[in-house]
Amino acid sequence: MIDRYQSILRESAARHIMVNFHGANKPAGEARTWPNELTREGIYGLEHRQTAEWSRHNTTLPFTRYLAGAADYTPVVFGERRKETSWAHQIATAAVFTSPLLVFGAHPQSLLDNAAVDVIRNLPSTWDETVVLPSSEIGELAAFARRKGTTWFVAVLNGPTARTVRIDLGFLGKGRYDALVVRDNLDDAAAVVVAKATMTSTTPLSIHLRSGGGFIARLTP
Repeated sequence: MIDRYQSILRESAARHIMVNFHGANKPAGEARTWPNELTREGIYGLEHRQTAEWSRHNTTLPFTRYLAGAADYTPVVFGERRKETSWAHQIATAAVFTSPLLVFGAHPQSLLDNAAVDVIRNLPSTWDETVVLPSSEIGELAAFARRKGTTWFVAVLNGPTARTVRIDLGFLGKGRYDALVVRDNLDDAAAVVVAKATMTSTTPLSIHLRSGGGFIARLTP
């Protein structure tokens, strides 16, 4: 099968065809040789309907499977398949989980109807810089800051324990940033709180997270 992947990539490159392998093993550097491989599965993702819970799994993946390369997890669903995770958690996975071909799992209309649609629309599929934030703990919390151009995204996935986290925004440049913030609705996991704010590098960000919750913000200078 590994030889077959190589031949598929070689012949696809000759024909200017991009590839997304499914049912495949995790990557082993193939995309360095064949950059027409945009992504591959090789991950336990949202297609597995019978999974009992996702939050501990999702807060582990960024520090395990994703170290090997891009993965087509098919993130972001708002229905029962999300199990105990909140809508904010689901949206944040699209910034924490990396894949140059980012295939959303949600029905398109549910994305368009979501209160956080402006953040969802603006999520890049590739990044210029990534900062793993110090509050991260494998299986408990995955907190990332990612930059595309001059715009930063702060994305947090919470595990099974509700908590409040404080994030130092020192990675930001000078001046003020206009932020579009998507937080957990602490009373309803199937809803989000969307707000605008102004942020600077000198003022830490405090985030209240429900069990299986999440957070994402777009910060534009």
